[in-house]
Amino acid sequence: MFFIASKLLSFLIKPIIWVFILLMGALIFKARRRKLIIYAISIFWVLSNEFLVDRAAIVWETPPTSISSLTYNYKYGIVLGGYSSYNNAIEHIDFNDSGDRLISAIELYKLGKIEKIIISGGNGELINKGMKESEWTKKILINMGIESKDILLENSSRNTMENAQNTAMLVKRDISQKLLLITSAKHMKRAKFCFNKNNFTIDCYPTDCTIPDITLSFDYLFIPNTDSLEKWESLLHEWIGYIVYIIKF
Repeated sequence: MFFIASKLLSFLIKPIIWVFILLMGALIFKARRRKLIIYAISIFWVLSNEFLVDRAAIVWETPPTSISSLTYNYKYGIVLGGYSSYNNAIEHIDFNDSGDRLISAIELYKLGKIEKIIISGGNGELINKGMKESEWTKKILINMGIESKDILLENSSRNTMENAQNTAMLVKRDISQKLLLITSAKHMKRAKFCFNKNNFTIDCYPTDCTIPDITLSFDYLFIPNTDSLEKWESLLHEWIGYIVYIIKF
C-alpha cells in the first residue's frame, strides 16, 4: 500500500499537472477564467525559472565531497539505484541524469577507496517481469574491469527504505563498519535517514550536485526553461519523500 501511495504521489507532484489543472479550470469556470489563467502563467514561470530551482536545490542538497578528502578506505561502497534503464534493442545500459552514482563508484574502486561495490536497487516497479537494474549493472561493471567477487547485488528493493533494509541483511556481519553511501546529492538526506534508521555507520559521497557558481545571465534569470520543471519535480519528490519517511519510520 505504501508503495502504491508513493507512486500516486509521484504523479501528483508533477508541476505541469498543476498548470494543466488550472488551465482546465479556466475553461470550465468562466467567471474565474482571468484569475485562473494568471495563476497558471505565474506558476509556470516560477517553476520554469532555472535560477530559482537551482538555488532551492543547492540549499537542499548535501554538499559535494572531494575524493582527496576521503582519508578512510571503505570495505563497501553502496550505490543506490535509479541511475539507468536498459535498452533491449542493443542490450546495453542507458544512463540518466543520476549516472554519476555508478561512475563515481567505479572511480573510487579503481583508486582503492572502496574494496567492494554494492548495487542496491530492483527496478522501482510494483510488478517486475524483466531484468533488474542491479543485474544489468553487474554486467557493465565487469566489462569495465571490476572483479566479479567485488560486486554485491541487492535487487529486490523498490524504494530507499527497502534499499537500506535489504542492504542491512546483505552485509549484516559488517554493518558496524563504516560504509560509504553513494547517491545523488538531492537524494542523500533521505537516503542517509533510511540507512541510519537501519543502524548503519556511513559517510556520504554525494554525486551529480548542482553547480553553485553558474554565470548569471538574462536567459538564466528570466527566460522559462522546461528542464526546470523536471528539476522541481525531482526536488518535490525528495522533500515529500523525506517528510513521509520521518512520519512513517
